[in-house]
Amino acid sequence: MLMQWIRRRLRAKQMSLWKRPKRLHRRLRQLGYQGEFMAIKMSSWRNSAGNLAHYAIPNMYLQELGLFEMSSVQTGYLPQTY
Repeated sequence: MLMQWIRRRLRAKQMSLWKRPKRLHRRLRQLGYQGEFMAIKMSSWRNSAGNLAHYAIPNMYLQELGLFEMSSVQTGYLPQTY
C-alpha cells in the first residue's frame, strides 16, 4: 500500500514537471502508444493514477531509477545470539 502511494506520488511529480499534456503525449508516442489522448490537468493528483501515467512511467522504469520494492525487505527479524 505504501509503495503504491510512493509510485503514484513520483508519477504526479513527474507530470507536474512536464507541465503540459503535450509533453506527456510526446512521451507516450515515443513508447508506441497509438490511442486517443484527452486533455488532462498535469498537476492533478487524480490524473497520476490514470492509465496514461502508468503507461508513460511504468513500475520497471522507477525500479531502474533506483526505487526498490519495500515488500522485499525483511523486517522484525532479530538474530538469536545467546
